[in-house]
Amino acid sequence: MKVIESRAQKDEEKMEIQEIQLKEAKHIAEDADRKYEEVARKLVIIESDLERAEERAELSEGQVRQLEEQLRIMDQTLKALMAAEDKYSQKEDKYEEEIKVLSDKLKE
Repeated sequence: MKVIESRAQKDEEKMEIQEIQLKEAKHIAEDADRKYEEVARKLVIIESDLERAEERAELSEGQVRQLEEQLRIMDQTLKALMAAEDKYSQKEDKYEEEIKVLSDKLKE
């Protein structure tokens, strides 16, 4: 009889230990679930931030292309204006020379 009682007591102690272990395992699982949910929420936020950043990057790239095109056009315009200035400067020099020659002829 004592053997049966001893065995029953040992079984009861094992069950208590297993119940404690089960509670700890449940607590660990719940904690892991909370952490997973928190990480999942953060991931959603980060993905949203990333999407907005990618949209801003695309807009910025478009603006850069527009500005580069404007710069190219302005560069071409500047070169054309510089060439025209040089051409008209040469014409001005030529006309001044003609005026001088004509003035000299008129004085004679």
